[in-house]
Amino acid sequence: MANKRQQKRFIFRCETEFIANGVTYRGIASDFSLNGIFVRTTHPVVPDTIIDMTVYLPEGAISKLTGKVKRALKPSMGRVVGTPVRALKHGMGIEIIKKDINYLNFIRSLLG
Repeated sequence: MANKRQQKRFIFRCETEFIANGVTYRGIASDFSLNGIFVRTTHPVVPDTIIDMTVYLPEGAISKLTGKVKRALKPSMGRVVGTPVRALKHGMGIEIIKKDINYLNFIRSLLG
């Protein structure tokens, strides 16, 4: 199966908060790219939802992002049989539609 991703992705974990439909949730941001991010959370929201995010970057930097949920994963317990629970990732794939300079600097640092 061909990789459809258009940009290099980086595995890194940062705490995050996101607001969807007026409610604030927490998660762990990971799998970063210039225009996308995966957020592990037990509260994924439906695709096409616009969310505001705060990502707590290394060294105390904070990034404010706006994104659009492209996919949401919430594995049901019915599909867990025979699969280690830790292998399943609750979360959301998010397309970043507005980013700040802190996020750009973070991605630049990952590029080396």
